[in-house]
Amino acid sequence: MAERFEPAAPPPRDEWYALVSTPRPGSASLGKALKLAASVVVALIALNLYAPGAPTVLERAFASAILASLALPVWLWMSGADRTIPFMPFLTLVFAYYFALPVFLLRKFAVEVFKPPIPEHYITLALGYSLLGLYCLFAGYYGPAKWLFAPILPRFNLQWRDLRVVKMIALMVAFGGLLASSSNVLEFLPENLAQIGVFAGDLSMIGICALVALHLAGKLDWITAAVAWGFLIPVRVAVGLGSGSAASGLIVGIAVVMMFASVRRTIPWKMMLLGTVALFILRPAEVPYRMATWGGRMANAGAIEKARAFGEIVYRITIGGAVDPRALIEMASMRLAQFTIFGEVIADTPAMVPFWRGESLYPILFKPIPRLIMPDKPEELSGGWFGHRYGLITAANTTTSINLPQIVELYGNFGLTGVVAGMFLFGLIYRLLIEMYVHPGMGLGALVGGIYISSRLLDIGSATSLTLGAIPWSMILIALIHLIVQLGEIDAKSFDSRAAASARARTI
Repeated sequence: MAERFEPAAPPPRDEWYALVSTPRPGSASLGKALKLAASVVVALIALNLYAPGAPTVLERAFASAILASLALPVWLWMSGADRTIPFMPFLTLVFAYYFALPVFLLRKFAVEVFKPPIPEHYITLALGYSLLGLYCLFAGYYGPAKWLFAPILPRFNLQWRDLRVVKMIALMVAFGGLLASSSNVLEFLPENLAQIGVFAGDLSMIGICALVALHLAGKLDWITAAVAWGFLIPVRVAVGLGSGSAASGLIVGIAVVMMFASVRRTIPWKMMLLGTVALFILRPAEVPYRMATWGGRMANAGAIEKARAFGEIVYRITIGGAVDPRALIEMASMRLAQFTIFGEVIADTPAMVPFWRGESLYPILFKPIPRLIMPDKPEELSGGWFGHRYGLITAANTTTSINLPQIVELYGNFGLTGVVAGMFLFGLIYRLLIEMYVHPGMGLGALVGGIYISSRLLDIGSATSLTLGAIPWSMILIALIHLIVQLGEIDAKSFDSRAAASARARTI
């Protein structure tokens, strides 16, 4: 009788992939869809009724469309059509904060308080181009192009199985990174080793992400969970705020919220609403804080003292009543708005400033090369020359830096063609990076790495070479931590074997 060959059973699906890819029951129901649509409609009506700057019909339409577009990635992720971590919902939210929400909050559309408003025509173009760029981003991220690269795409299997080892190493890197970022030791590093200091500070975020993942999955004891939520997270946020940049503190909160959404498979809207309120408080607080700490009376103060000073400023402008709430909204919206910068660049390019033809993108070619090996590699100086080139800061001002948003950078280099092609390419790159980490067999290490990498990609308000240029080194950092975990698990297994052999010997 002929021998029967049974097909090989598929490999068991990784438990962490099952957590992040399986939709919650009922998440794709009609009721959920109607609730999401109703929430968007109510929010848009409220914003359009408030709008103190009286935007035009087209400005309202474009800004409302950008905000409403948030529902698309949210629904695709909630329904299970997008079986990855919720990167695109968060990225779209950040995009809406920069290029849509301030339209309904600002009284005048200008890059600074004392500068004249930008002509409506260019604001309308900026909002229209932003909406077009967002959907080109969607096309690259959700489109079929990613399948062309699937056969050659590397997949990272970062299995962290011994939870004792994972917890110990997570605590070590969290406390070690916190110590590195809060001390003044990194300031004495030579310029060619400065990047090491940056990633030393990132260790705390990676350790925190690992501990949060374990806790949300029910795999962490309550004492360690209390240390993570009661000490590590708030102190790391405070140290980030103490650097003078609200983004440095908020990025930790964003990573934690993304991990929460990924493991629990739901977006914590209430937590994100609190984060939005905090954003509109922290942004205005940056101005007086930087005056005091960046060359001011507290320039040489320690990280804890600076964090305390930041807290005092926040208290005075909120509970202390030093600033009217409407003024807080205006100040935060002006600092948040990037469509005004986009409008300024559209107005002046190429009428007064020639297209850059890739000038700002050039440094990204050298980012993977350590400055220790190439001391004279090109530096990323867009924050200085961009502001001076477009008159956003005076020629005599050599200390102020103006962020260069990526979609604005694409237009400045290649015009509308750059926006269309570049945003599509960004969407494709984002998806491929996430696919490398989120897949069957990924493991806890890949989830932590995916959240860490994607949280850095959310910085769309900075130049491309600053954001994408740091990704290769971020991936190497995750790989090094994975190696440490693997070595720790081998050592723990060897120790357990020796302990078991010793126990058997005593019983004989």
